[in-house]
Amino acid sequence: MPRLTKIYTKRGDAGDTALGGGQRVPKDHPRVEAYGTVDELNSQLGVALAVGLCDRLAQVLPEIQNELFDLGSDLCFREEDKQQYKLPQIEPRHVQRLEGLIDEMTAATGPLENFILPGGCLGAAQLH
Repeated sequence: MPRLTKIYTKRGDAGDTALGGGQRVPKDHPRVEAYGTVDELNSQLGVALAVGLCDRLAQVLPEIQNELFDLGSDLCFREEDKQQYKLPQIEPRHVQRLEGLIDEMTAATGPLENFILPGGCLGAAQLH
């Protein structure tokens, strides 16, 4: 696990940021956008866990959050730099497990009949 001793770089903000391999790219680079989006998802999962979820989701989401960190590190390194580092890999088995969880939750709640607004509820369907 990485250890962060400082959360600032003293480099200022020239509109760029470093990738895992040290290369500088603009902060609006698609790669930075991608791992930032993964970080946002991870944060939202953390909020959901903090406010309380059914036992099944509370059981599986922490592992999914760890795998999202792995995905973020994968996105943070250029393909040609990945050989130099021992980075965790996202593999088809991860996708298959998520699809299995989606199928499990769909079976528990029934098919989606309408969209659920963020902050809304599942109505009568409960995932216990």
